[in-house]
Amino acid sequence: MAMTAIAVMAALTGCGGSDSVDAAGGRATTTARAAEKAARDEVTVDAVRGDVRSAAAAAGIGRLGFLDTSKAGTPCRVLGFLRTEDVPKREAVDSVSAVLKARGWGQMEQIPAEDADQAWHLVKNGWEMFLGAGKVPEGAGIVFDASGEACGVPMPSRPATSDIAPPEPPVLP
Repeated sequence: MAMTAIAVMAALTGCGGSDSVDAAGGRATTTARAAEKAARDEVTVDAVRGDVRSAAAAAGIGRLGFLDTSKAGTPCRVLGFLRTEDVPKREAVDSVSAVLKARGWGQMEQIPAEDADQAWHLVKNGWEMFLGAGKVPEGAGIVFDASGEACGVPMPSRPATSDIAPPEPPVLP
């Protein structure tokens, strides 16, 4: 009787193995599910640029431009400038931060800034962004400076030379 109860509880709670059955009846391992989740959560340079474009459009002011950082040896960086004639109003900056938050940029921490300038630090899946709004000698506007640990591009590697030898280090594209 006790063994039957343990077997029923193990079956109901999913204990007793790392495999689970999905709705279609297929088996998926915990590792495979984690890999699928990582692929869904992966943030690419293009995705970050898309977030910046959406946020800039929400502000409804200025002209957005990006600096090409791939040639500077920093391929996992997005640097965008929303240039405006005057210092962006608080409402425009609030709409930018609301769009970024809706697109998954969290842990918004306001950073002390000079005068009427505003600045925040944001985080999204291994990426960090500095969002600044105000006036600088070059003009006024909003700056988006994001950098990430991974660009969303898998690093190719050579196959192992034998079954027991580890693969060689990744080769940069």
